Amino acid sequence: MNKSILSNKWLKLGVSVLTIAYLGLTLILAYWSFLYEIEFHNERAFIIIYVAASVIFLILMFYTRKQLPTRIISMALLLPVFLLIIFNSSRPELYLPPLTVGIIMFFSCTASENVKVIMGTIYILMYVVGLVAFSVACTLFGGSSVETKINSSAPVSVTSNYDMAKIDNLNAMCVSPGGKYRYYIKDVQDNSRGKVIIVVEPNDLDKEYRYFTLREAGYATRVAIHNTSGVTPDIRWIDDSTITYTFGDGEWNTSKIQEMKNKNYLRFLRIG
Repeated sequence: MNKSILSNKWLKLGVSVLTIAYLGLTLILAYWSFLYEIEFHNERAFIIIYVAASVIFLILMFYTRKQLPTRIISMALLLPVFLLIIFNSSRPELYLPPLTVGIIMFFSCTASENVKVIMGTIYILMYVVGLVAFSVACTLFGGSSVETKINSSAPVSVTSNYDMAKIDNLNAMCVSPGGKYRYYIKDVQDNSRGKVIIVVEPNDLDKEYRYFTLREAGYATRVAIHNTSGVTPDIRWIDDSTITYTFGDGEWNTSKIQEMKNKNYLRFLRIG
């Protein structure tokens, strides 16, 4: 009886249509990764749920691999996965689960061999040429410098150069009085003596979810650059759009934050 139910064509069609949700999830993650910086509250819980969902959908897609919706999804899934890789090149936890599902289903579904050859050729060119071009673009436009936000989760190689007790206090007071802006401090390692950068970005455009926050990215402006790394600054808000700072030389500088209208959509290339 159970075998008869599982082989029912209408059940398989319904489950096949349901698996469109996984393609939608991958597209949403790619879209979020393009527009926002994903900051996890509980990364372990998110990854467990993400991997479990990927396994469940893989089982459902394999079960319905002969159905038309599943065949279409299996052929299309590797496209948004490619975008996930581009936008999250340093975060494999976001693209490895759907990449695994996409590869398995590409070969497992019953799409015609001609379609598989055509789509396979397109994907090989896309992944090989696209990833090489992405790497070259990052090198050309992003330069060889390495930028790191200075906080408690930064590498020890960075935090050991700073007064982290002071940095933690500054980070705790990073939001402007009216909540419109926030600052963060970046360490830059380059071919010279490095830099310390104070960056200001909007604070009222984020989206909060249970396991993560979508931090608005691309509107940031650099208000100060100190041409030697390892110097811990002092930073204070004067009002909601005016910030004052010093890099330990006793001289305080003041910057008025202008309204940020032009979003940098190419931040994933490490431009700006």
